[in-house]
Amino acid sequence: MKNKCNVSISGLSLSVHTDYEQEAVEALANAVSERMEEILQASRYSSKLDAAMLLLLELTDKNARLEAENGKLKREMESLRLDLEIQRIENEKLTAEDSL
Repeated sequence: MKNKCNVSISGLSLSVHTDYEQEAVEALANAVSERMEEILQASRYSSKLDAAMLLLLELTDKNARLEAENGKLKREMESLRLDLEIQRIENEKLTAEDSL
């Protein structure tokens, strides 16, 4: 069910239609506002649009790195699952041989 949430990010009002609750959207908006303020403080000549674009680049980069790490972990997990399956099969063979 979609909720209509009104939030403010760096003084800009937004109306968001989302599955999240108002409190969760406000927490996200606050985190974005805080990071934008940090960017604006670091570069006093940047506009809010500049800060938003820099934040977008930062978050896109972070997302790409996390997706790559997630893919790596999934491959490692699959490799470990296959190793475990091989060990299980070898264990079954040894158990069968011992019962003869």
